[in-house]
Amino acid sequence: MSTALQLTLDSLAEGEIARVVDVCGACDCANRLSEIGLRVGVTIRMVKQGCPCILAIGEQRLCFRPHDDCTVIVELN
Repeated sequence: MSTALQLTLDSLAEGEIARVVDVCGACDCANRLSEIGLRVGVTIRMVKQGCPCILAIGEQRLCFRPHDDCTVIVELN
């Protein structure tokens, strides 16, 4: 069992690194996020906080706007 702090993706500060532990919400939203690389187990870095925010997933940059239908839960590294 992990004791690391879990929070929502939009709570990350710029430069923080976290691992995705859950994608909660509508299946179509969760599936779309998975297709573009935002899936459970992936390590991300918050490049720019805001709405939309910019995430780094490896060498890829992703512009992400949090949505009420889908919540991404992360665990700080």
